[in-house]
Amino acid sequence: MTNSNFETPLSQAGGNLKIINFPGPVIQTGSTTRIDFGSTPLDPSWIMEGTPAARSIPLLRAEDGNFSCGLWDCQAGKFKFIYSCDELVHILEGEVIVEENGAVYTLRAGDVALFPEGLVTYWTVPKYVRKFAIFRSVREPLIDRVYMKLKKKLLKALGKK
Repeated sequence: MTNSNFETPLSQAGGNLKIINFPGPVIQTGSTTRIDFGSTPLDPSWIMEGTPAARSIPLLRAEDGNFSCGLWDCQAGKFKFIYSCDELVHILEGEVIVEENGAVYTLRAGDVALFPEGLVTYWTVPKYVRKFAIFRSVREPLIDRVYMKLKKKLLKALGKK
């Protein structure tokens, strides 16, 4: 197994990792087999054809809120979609045709794609699509540091940590 740069074996990279002693269990778990979707309608001005009904399930969220994942599905239709954060998708079922800047991609079950924040795309869902998505937001580092320090102080003051 290798690290995220796909070049250095993890056994070699591990020697430089910072170890954090967490105060308790921190691992979150979820399942891509869940079916308890909630309605998350598309912006009506984005819908170009059909009546694409979108639904989602949030699964996990990092403490700082900058990293999360969930499930999303949608019925047939064509719509514009503008990404408000970086999104990595893994198509679990069905297919979607995505257009951006003159390029056309057909994503089917098993395919993955990365959509950067701010990208404008046009999605055509022929019948149905279900995806697992990972979301990454990047905030200003100073804001994050201030937020985390204030949160820790508040929790300590409340006797929670």
